[in-house]
Amino acid sequence: MRRKRLLVVALATIVTASVHGTAWALDRVSGTLTRTFTIVDNTELVGDVICDVTSAPCFTFGVSDVELRLNGFSITGKADPVTGCNGAAFAGEMGIVTSGARNVVVRGPGLVQRFRADGIFVTGSTSVRVELVTVSTNCMSGIRVAANSFGTIVQDNIAVRNGASQAGLSCGGI
Repeated sequence: MRRKRLLVVALATIVTASVHGTAWALDRVSGTLTRTFTIVDNTELVGDVICDVTSAPCFTFGVSDVELRLNGFSITGKADPVTGCNGAAFAGEMGIVTSGARNVVVRGPGLVQRFRADGIFVTGSTSVRVELVTVSTNCMSGIRVAANSFGTIVQDNIAVRNGASQAGLSCGGI
């Protein structure tokens, strides 16, 4: 009888530690970031993130075939909470950038807000999925997919108050 119980516990542990056959999550992030966090393994937020990075992204994918899970938390940049950019954007200050990685996922629920450029920028990448994310008060687009990206799926997201009043930077939601 005791052997059966141990076997069941071991199987439950394996199922809990595995999502779609991939161990979850090896990197856990929360608190204040003062430099770009490069995602090199499955990563999840375990608390809100304040991004105090100037002229560079908060998160960037450094490898393919990984996922960033927001887990209901927020990633907040340096833009003003009321006015956003107040008419100006800062090149490079984005929340999340795919940086040419393939088969990567940004999965909510969660909030990406107050970045002085784009909230999420898909660039040079193939087979990216962005889902269940709220993007708000970002100075350019909430979610922007560059023309050099292919096979991107953007679904079940909410975009509110994105875009700057500066000519050429009005951008917007998605």
